[in-house]
Amino acid sequence: MSFELAVEEAVLAALATVEGTNGVFLERPARASTPYLVLSEMLSSDWGAKGSDGRELRITVKVHDAAESWTRTAGLQGAVTRAIEELPRTIGGWSMGSVVLVRARTQRDGARGWLGTVEMRVRGMELG
Repeated sequence: MSFELAVEEAVLAALATVEGTNGVFLERPARASTPYLVLSEMLSSDWGAKGSDGRELRITVKVHDAAESWTRTAGLQGAVTRAIEELPRTIGGWSMGSVVLVRARTQRDGARGWLGTVEMRVRGMELG
């Protein structure tokens, strides 16, 4: 299994454990009650070494929330970060090198409420 698919599967499972959300999606749903999470774009690049295949992924998770204040959104961003940081260290034949927060941003989402964005960097080397 590719690193990208293995990590996507693991991240979706981890995000499903985040309490206080009404679902995890790969695209913004047409109908869903907020707050909900969207695992959006994933950027993959080579992170290998001589004789070893490696990948670096940039994962973006969006928190959609219609609360009056940004505080719940920010709390959910923290929960998303912790869930991804706690991924297993071996996933689908890949050894996880590092899982770190790159950036988080909370902003107004027009009249819809708040949009929290969490960008994580995940590095891994193929086992074997």
